[in-house]
Amino acid sequence: MSEYNICGVLVMTNPKMGAIVEDTLNKIDGVEVHARQNGGKLVVTVEGPHSRECANTISDFGDIKGVVSTALVYHEIDSDDPSPESSKLSAQENLQ
Repeated sequence: MSEYNICGVLVMTNPKMGAIVEDTLNKIDGVEVHARQNGGKLVVTVEGPHSRECANTISDFGDIKGVVSTALVYHEIDSDDPSPESSKLSAQENLQ
């Protein structure tokens, strides 16, 4: 069974560095900045086939100069198996 992860992340930046952080994030595979608000808020998605890789990517945002904090606000796991039970099992397996 294959899966695909979609993570919604709020990234808070130093307001003076928002544009630089946005450019840096957009250069990372699987990452896309969808909105930037004055005050340093960025709405970002991280997508990929493995939840651990997505989690590591989000964690690495903290190493980018100008990033103040990150918050995972959404996580969906799409799988080839359409049953609701398979999504629950996939999420539990990824936590182990």
